[in-house]
Amino acid sequence: MGRPDLKAVRTEEILAAFERCVARFGLHGSSLERIAESAGMKRSVVRHYLGNRDVMVEALAERVADRCREDLDAYLSTVSEKRRMDQLLAFLFPDSGQGSTDNLMAVESLIAAGEDHPRIHELMTTYVEAVVGMVADQLRLAFPNTVRSHCWSTAYGLVGICFNHASLSPLGLPTKYLKAARNSARELINTLQP
Repeated sequence: MGRPDLKAVRTEEILAAFERCVARFGLHGSSLERIAESAGMKRSVVRHYLGNRDVMVEALAERVADRCREDLDAYLSTVSEKRRMDQLLAFLFPDSGQGSTDNLMAVESLIAAGEDHPRIHELMTTYVEAVVGMVADQLRLAFPNTVRSHCWSTAYGLVGICFNHASLSPLGLPTKYLKAARNSARELINTLQP
């Protein structure tokens, strides 16, 4: 029996630590020392498994984009016709979920980094297009008589509210802000009603 692939395990541990650091300190504040400390490893081990900073940032962007696809697929596999909009709002605005908040904070940092890194720009653009596209598809299914471009614009607005709400989460705001985000999203969805 073979030994488990240590490189894959270590790489995942390092990328998870990197994402936590980015969510807390931003991309520029996530030093190799912080990442290594968060991963419980030495800096040299981090560099051994992931290489230089550019390689690490690209690997993190790929990890985030892959997880986005997995999350979207998982969400879509559970959608029911009758509860489509409630499930969509629960997906965009979860009751609790530090993991999803950390993920969105990492995405925002990676989006900002896309300005200087073409590959990260490509990955994050694809990420945003996938999320907005999925939301637009769900809106078109719920409101089949609505103009396609109106569904897409509404989807973009919903994703914008989602990102804005997540960006405020480090403040630990009271639940009235989550309720307000959901209510704003619901009001935007209601514009699609005939």
